Amino acid sequence: MTHSKSAAPDREAMRRFFDAVSKTIGENNVSRTPQHGALQGTQGHDSYGDPFSTTGSHMPSGAVRPSEVQHVQAIVKLANIHKIPLWTVSRGKNLGYGGSGSVTKGCVILDLHRMKKILEVNEEYGYAVVEPGVSFFDLFNEIQGRGLNLWPSVPAIGWGSVLGNTVDRGFGYTPNGEHSQSQCGMEVVMSNGELLRTGMGAMDNNKAFPLYKGGFGPALDGLFFQSNFGIVTKLGIHITPAPEAYATVEISVPKEEDLVPLVGTLSDLMRRSIILNSPSIANIFRLALMSQIPEVQSELAKYMKPNSHVPYSVLEELDAKHKLGFWKAYFSLYGSVEMLPAMLVTVQRAFSHIPGVRITTREFPGSPGEFITAAEIKEEEIPHSGIPTLAPLAILDSRGQKGGCHLDFSPVIPPSGRELYEWYLAAKQLTINANFDFFADFHVYPRYVVGIELVIFTPEEEGRMNSLFKDLLQDGIQRAYLPYRTHVSYMDDLASRLQFNNSAFIRFNANLKDALDPNGILSPGKSGIWNNNVSQTQRDSQL
Repeated sequence: MTHSKSAAPDREAMRRFFDAVSKTIGENNVSRTPQHGALQGTQGHDSYGDPFSTTGSHMPSGAVRPSEVQHVQAIVKLANIHKIPLWTVSRGKNLGYGGSGSVTKGCVILDLHRMKKILEVNEEYGYAVVEPGVSFFDLFNEIQGRGLNLWPSVPAIGWGSVLGNTVDRGFGYTPNGEHSQSQCGMEVVMSNGELLRTGMGAMDNNKAFPLYKGGFGPALDGLFFQSNFGIVTKLGIHITPAPEAYATVEISVPKEEDLVPLVGTLSDLMRRSIILNSPSIANIFRLALMSQIPEVQSELAKYMKPNSHVPYSVLEELDAKHKLGFWKAYFSLYGSVEMLPAMLVTVQRAFSHIPGVRITTREFPGSPGEFITAAEIKEEEIPHSGIPTLAPLAILDSRGQKGGCHLDFSPVIPPSGRELYEWYLAAKQLTINANFDFFADFHVYPRYVVGIELVIFTPEEEGRMNSLFKDLLQDGIQRAYLPYRTHVSYMDDLASRLQFNNSAFIRFNANLKDALDPNGILSPGKSGIWNNNVSQTQRDSQL
């Protein structure tokens, strides 16, 4: 039976909440409106909400910014008293997925970017323990400043939170780049303000807290990935040791259909532990867009504007002239000085069956007993050595005007290459029909591929972009593929597709939500998780 839900908090309740919180963390760390207080965004703004949306549909009421876990506990208790829903962000840099916007209108953003302690970095065992406000730049700089032989995994854009990216199942590019799998140990504030530690952290002062994920008894960490069951305030993350020898590898293939053997070979080499990090794959449009060739850029500029896309005939002509390739895979090899030459030969042999394949390597053969440093590598286009960058932000303005936006559609697909190619052909056509360019950022793993399509759009194209996303989602559902994460606008839609056994998964989550957060104050609607007493009509009215 569906019960009525209490009305959204009124202005007086919100004022009392902000007044009470300000006594704990100071008025300067309370934003009573969403216009100021967030970390600066791509256009220098410091407002809360989705920076890529003009509708304001996910606009919060304000924000609070604690600096320590005791503050978080106090804020959560006050939120229960005043019945104020909180939407938690670590740094609010979840671009393309909603930024610091909430699923429901009127939430207060619990902004954890001031919790910036790097609590531990252990070179011998290869791990760090961090708070939510620690960015990938922060962790990298700490490691460099201490001269540690560690290569932290970073995503394409390094200003996000290590913890936030991990609990949203984000990824990077070193062998520990599957961040949710490299996580070990959490500290979590529950909805009643109680503090929980998972795994071996359930025992006071246990030395294996960041070393052994399993702990004793049920493994609870998974409950706090992409959920609203608690607020993660500390997290252990495993880090790749710097190798003795290193090489970056680029595999370029000339034909569209070459995606099949390219992906199949990559995933096979990963299952055999020849390739240890996640290869990423760019398509011909992305290769042209990122090209440094002036003629390529001048030709693209004719089409890179709102309500337009680059015809494939133009891309194919550019490829014929400049040998861009139709697909290019990027990955690296990590090992000892003795291993690297053999690994390079293995890679050459593995891809030699693809006609017209071009293999480019950049080698750091190293010396026995010494480790490759970031200073030797310098910044890379793809951060396989863990050097963070903001360079990819430049593509947001590639459609001819400042203030560009992007949204990702990212289905999880089997790794043979056949399934990805079939999905890609359909998705490409839907994208062309919607007058956008297909930008591929596919990521290959041993037993799955994340087929990320990054849709770049201008604010005036937001409506057409949303229509494209719905078409992509419908096509994916028909193929029985689901994205691994999504924008706050589509969380309910994706969750509604989890229909096995009369949506048992959704019902289980709702029961957990009732038990762990009976007042529904923690990130309501995150990943489609609601309390049982919230009807579909009430959800729709809040979105």
